[in-house]
Amino acid sequence: MFSDKEHLKFIEKCKNEKLDIVVTSVVETLGSTYAKAGNIMLVNSNGEFIGVLGSKFLQNKIVESSIKALENCQIDTFESIPLDESSGHGTSKYKIEPFFYEENYGKIYEYIKKPYSVLIFGSGAHVTSFIFMANLMSWKTTVIDVKISKEFVKEADEVIELSNLEDILSMDLNSYDASVILSHSPKTDDIYLKALLNSNMNYIGMMGNKKNMQRIKQEFGLQNDKRFFAPIGLDIGGNTHQAIALSICSQIEAQKNGKI
Repeated sequence: MFSDKEHLKFIEKCKNEKLDIVVTSVVETLGSTYAKAGNIMLVNSNGEFIGVLGSKFLQNKIVESSIKALENCQIDTFESIPLDESSGHGTSKYKIEPFFYEENYGKIYEYIKKPYSVLIFGSGAHVTSFIFMANLMSWKTTVIDVKISKEFVKEADEVIELSNLEDILSMDLNSYDASVILSHSPKTDDIYLKALLNSNMNYIGMMGNKKNMQRIKQEFGLQNDKRFFAPIGLDIGGNTHQAIALSICSQIEAQKNGKI
């Protein structure tokens, strides 16, 4: 399965326009390849597509093969083998499967699972860059806070404004994969963290200075908690709000993929 909210949006768009869809999935790879097994590309009956599996030549071949699959109403397969063995490129096998609007796209959703979901605490100007970066990763972004500044979070997929700060303690947060506490406010951060620690979330990150983060870790007993990251983000040497957003998303992606 492939997790990407943009693929789901593409399917919804095609449904609204009554277009058929072809899914090309990477079945197997050998050697160095751009896309790995499980990656997918979607093409509709207008030739529009979403997803990147390789070079321009390969993309065009997939679009052409997809249109043929719709015409023939058949599943097809093909293999991409480099012409020059010394090129450093590997071999990939692909499956091309058509799904039709009149059949409600059959089992197309077996290829796509729920997008990776990030819960964002905080709604100041510094949050905008993180939302932008998370959207580039095709994660589902949900902002939750009290007194939300809507102009800074308008690109988020969902916004939840709390009437009372303590309301977060009674909310079920188990549907989210990761959370980032970016509010940078001692008045709210401890309560947000308490709510998150009661969930089964895999990643909990908090923004703040090292001294205060040490206090937090000791107070909540988090010195050896592998899902808690504070101060949040990888050290990539940048200090702009864009670099900070990149460092946080990089850390989340690394943890998600078992690299840290």
